[in-house]
Amino acid sequence: MKLFDEHCLLRILLIVVGSLFSVFMDELVAFEEHPYWIIPYCASISFLFFTALFYRFPPSISLSRMRKDLDVPMPSMDGDDFSKVDDLRRSLEEKETLLNMFFTSSSDGFWILDLPTGKVQWSARVAELFGISLDKLGTSFDTLKTLVFESDWAKFTKMLKIALESKQKFSLEIRPVLGKNIIVVSGSPQMNEEGRPIRMFGSFVPKADILSFKNPFFLDELTGLKNRRYFLEHLKEKVNYAQLHQDYSFALILIDIDHFGRINDVYSPQFGDCVLKLIAERIVSSCQQQDCVARISGDIFAILLHDVNGRDKGKMVEFAQNLHSKIRQPLQLEGKELLIGASMSVILNNDLDASDDLMSHATTLLRNLKSGDCRGNIQFFSGGLREKAMQVYQLEYELRKAIQAKVFTLVYQPVVDVSKDNKVVSFEALVRWNNSERGMIPPSEFIPIAEETGLIVPLGELILRGACRQAKEWVDLGYTDLKIAVNFSAKQFSQGDLVHTLQSILQETGLNPKNLKMEITEYTVMNDTKKTVEMMRQLTAMGVEISIDDFGTGFSSLSYLKNFPVHTLKIDKSFVDSLLEKEEDAVFIRTIIGIAKSLNLELIAEGVETKEQLDFLKKEGCFMIQGYYFSKPLPPTEVLDFLQKKISSSFLKQLA
Repeated sequence: MKLFDEHCLLRILLIVVGSLFSVFMDELVAFEEHPYWIIPYCASISFLFFTALFYRFPPSISLSRMRKDLDVPMPSMDGDDFSKVDDLRRSLEEKETLLNMFFTSSSDGFWILDLPTGKVQWSARVAELFGISLDKLGTSFDTLKTLVFESDWAKFTKMLKIALESKQKFSLEIRPVLGKNIIVVSGSPQMNEEGRPIRMFGSFVPKADILSFKNPFFLDELTGLKNRRYFLEHLKEKVNYAQLHQDYSFALILIDIDHFGRINDVYSPQFGDCVLKLIAERIVSSCQQQDCVARISGDIFAILLHDVNGRDKGKMVEFAQNLHSKIRQPLQLEGKELLIGASMSVILNNDLDASDDLMSHATTLLRNLKSGDCRGNIQFFSGGLREKAMQVYQLEYELRKAIQAKVFTLVYQPVVDVSKDNKVVSFEALVRWNNSERGMIPPSEFIPIAEETGLIVPLGELILRGACRQAKEWVDLGYTDLKIAVNFSAKQFSQGDLVHTLQSILQETGLNPKNLKMEITEYTVMNDTKKTVEMMRQLTAMGVEISIDDFGTGFSSLSYLKNFPVHTLKIDKSFVDSLLEKEEDAVFIRTIIGIAKSLNLELIAEGVETKEQLDFLKKEGCFMIQGYYFSKPLPPTEVLDFLQKKISSSFLKQLA
């Protein structure tokens, strides 16, 4: 207990001083001569008495309450100590400023509930997430109640009550009425010394942000894209949102890199991983920031294009084509140059209303695309898959009967050498099927079915025999240098007796092997490499030339081209179509021309239809041209007339 109170002693002294001033006031100041001094004199005395009676001194520290087990040295408060105090004050102010900045500028929305007053403080990001201004949120949860669905509000209030009672954190998903994304709201109570909640700190975060940035289970480790788990969850979310908002639509795109397994076989899995990273970068750069890009399996990528209402079907087709072209651009990696092919399927959510159906149909489209000759192209969903399945089944039945009846016909499209006065150097044999009930059925419909069912083997034998027989007739008429090109599928090439079958047909028709050219795709070349190389060598030993058809639509390895007995490369029509509009396709064609020249291979451009396309190819050094610019595919009866006209035209030029 203290012997005296310094605060009480000070009050007594002030009263004494004030009393002395008042007693000796007349002797100290001559008020008769200076009457105006009485005002400040009285004010001073009043101030002394007021301070003595009413001033509240700050509480003193009770030493009995201080811990005596800690030896804390008291500062001497010299100049350096005052500097340290100033530094501490500035540090505290900076931390407070940073905390306020974090609260107001974070990409997450924060809220603080003060339990004694019931007031809520919001960050600006919360208002942004709900699509309103910050001042409209107010200082309570009343406005929030109107911004979310009623069932979600009931869940939120229930979870908030449980969290306060149990003193535990909580987290749940809520759906904004105005926004498009599901929001995850979370909260954590703060306790006082007695263990009672005094505040609740919480946040509002878009679910997509949590999935993509805060949960490593939703990221693809190799490419940094979203993974399959995230993409399927995101797809379900957008399907649900589209069902609630009729004006919202999106597109699903699947991309499969053709023959990617061969890249790993030729080089290494590590090299293949680098290829996937580069392809992922090309896909992301083609999409908008709000679009979702994921790698959902080894070499399959998925894209979800958000809010495509503003993109009509023409623009969607254009986007898919641009993306397809970008993926297929020549790829430089570790001093090696690769040409990558890709198959794509595109489907709009307007066609189907369930995420499982969307993925199932997109996957089916992609699988059908890769199983036929359309590998490396783009397939758009048009609805009615079940009806189409029945039509395919019926078409397969009719195809079997047509092969047995041998009702197919062949037409021949010329290949012209523009460097030799448009001389016809070869013809490509193309099959046609004139169905008695359906009329003319295009090869794009029945060839994939023949491939999938294995009917391509007997059909291919019919085509080969008919083409060789027709070519022999033209050779006997004096066109001894003319070649006939016949397409062979991977299934035909995989037959162990292909060489024997070819020898038998050549012997049967009497055609010299030098007049025959086999056209095979890149997929055929890269399939079962060892067996393929051996078979190609046997064929070239016979005198048959080999051409790589649709070059650039699949995986192309220059090292393999060097080792394969290949004579000709054919530039795919898809590149020729857009070489004048798309610089990347023009660059790609220049690359192929350079490859052909470096390997001393013959080069043919397919699908040339305009003079501008022809002039570009001639300028770049491609002189073998096939396409409608010179001639459509001709029936055998018109081929001789075409040849005669070309010979006559050449002869007249020589005379001139």
